[in-house]
Amino acid sequence: MTEFDVIIIGGGHAGVEAAAAAARRGAKTLLLTQSKSDLGAMSCNPSIGGPGKSQMVAEIDALGGVIGRAADAAGIHFRTLNASHGAATQALRAQIDRSLYHDAIVKILSRYENLTIRFQKVEQLDLQEKTVNKKYRAKAIVLTTGTFLQGLVTRGAEKIPSGRLQDDGTYQDPDTNISGILKDAGFSLMRLKTGTPARIEKSSIDFSVCELQPGDNPHDWFSEPNPENNYSAVCYITHTNETTHRIIRENISNAPMYNGDIRGTGPRYCPSLEDKVMRFPEHTSHHVFLEPEGLFSDLIYPNGISTSFGADIQDKWIRTIPGLENAKIARYGYAIEYDAIDARVLNERLESKDIPGLFFAGQINGTSGYEEAAAQGIVAGANAAAFALNLETLNLDRTNAMIGVLIDDITTLGVDEPYRMFTSRAEYRLSLRSDNAIARLGDMAVKLGLITEEEYNKKYDLRAEKIKENDKFYAGYIQRNEREIASYRRDAAMKIPVNFDYKNLSGLTNELIEKLTATRPENIADLSRIPGITPAGIMVVLRKIKCGNN
Repeated sequence: MTEFDVIIIGGGHAGVEAAAAAARRGAKTLLLTQSKSDLGAMSCNPSIGGPGKSQMVAEIDALGGVIGRAADAAGIHFRTLNASHGAATQALRAQIDRSLYHDAIVKILSRYENLTIRFQKVEQLDLQEKTVNKKYRAKAIVLTTGTFLQGLVTRGAEKIPSGRLQDDGTYQDPDTNISGILKDAGFSLMRLKTGTPARIEKSSIDFSVCELQPGDNPHDWFSEPNPENNYSAVCYITHTNETTHRIIRENISNAPMYNGDIRGTGPRYCPSLEDKVMRFPEHTSHHVFLEPEGLFSDLIYPNGISTSFGADIQDKWIRTIPGLENAKIARYGYAIEYDAIDARVLNERLESKDIPGLFFAGQINGTSGYEEAAAQGIVAGANAAAFALNLETLNLDRTNAMIGVLIDDITTLGVDEPYRMFTSRAEYRLSLRSDNAIARLGDMAVKLGLITEEEYNKKYDLRAEKIKENDKFYAGYIQRNEREIASYRRDAAMKIPVNFDYKNLSGLTNELIEKLTATRPENIADLSRIPGITPAGIMVVLRKIKCGNN
């Protein structure tokens, strides 16, 4: 049996960052995934960034991560959103060439001497012994299985077990083993759903009736200027209309989300078009962003019209949209259901509270999006290496990183729908900007061996002037944030014993006792965000801790 320090299962955005982070910290790392095409696969919209997301990409980059560099190498259309607003609300977004992104990921990963990549399915997994396929063993395992756990693609009445529809039109095998292994180990699973729109041949679209959306020139970069990238593409905007919506309403009984065929909960902030039409009947039009899948691809991604209707109904309403009257559909949209765990069983390091050395990252934790997955991946990978090699852990919280907000939200509150990051989720968002990510996290990254001192200085020098103008602009708000952060950290410092007994505590309802016992918050700050907890209830717990939990 071949020994490793860390084994990563899954090669998507979470798996890539986890593997790279573990390797940077010196761990002998194995990345297992089905095929080479999995590495950095953009199975939905080929774009990186946006509000809340670009801040996380900047933080990942400050910690030495991969996603920002790959996006800079493969970006074909860059725009700074909210450019007329303050720096805290600005967000870089780039349209990405799928093929170039994959190539960039493969190139970056090839530079890590202590990273081994194997393309094979996981047939056997022992969570306690940390063995995989009876061939590999490690001190720590990171599960980054994305949508593959019991994955089921639905398109109208058609149901296909699959983890992902690939670019060549074939379906990847779903994982049918790991869900059962997790259940046997005591993990509670939930069923979630996401979706994707049809892909349309560019040559069949009449762009003359659409609104041009050019990229910025010059434009910002996620990591640093890439002189090899001089690519340029344009995007367009069109709209649905009343005819589109009428066809959807007339056929809604054939929509799997509405006829009961799909059990999984979908993302509220990225709904299918049928969901938007039914939930917002007062809207007679919705934006459709026509975005290229790649610089040399003939496929257009119509962002905003994901669907699970059958092909026949998609044909009808897609061709009512201006510019798409003669649309030739290369691949029809679909929904995909998959299993995820309740992330409240994880600590802030994304490690299981019950099985030491077992880490989780990405959509298996109930999140949605490449950036959210990558953000968890870098934390899980860095901490898996720390567990295996007895190193200092990477701890991000709500005060120092958007990534910390994400992790705190999902591990403290859990999710009832796929989680998506927004700047509005962060209390200290004026301090958690993209431009100052290296100033916030750089020293920590150097200390933990995630970046070198030279890399830190280079990244900081690129942004020093912007940080100094922006910090001056937000000075009053930042000072208030610093006072609030100091108060938050005083609460966070009060740890709750692992075996703390909430039973029979006066001031707590039975429902809340049950919730706290299941969630097991690690400190008072986490406890304070549990839905239903009151200031009086917090004081009850504090008194019990101070009295010795007797």
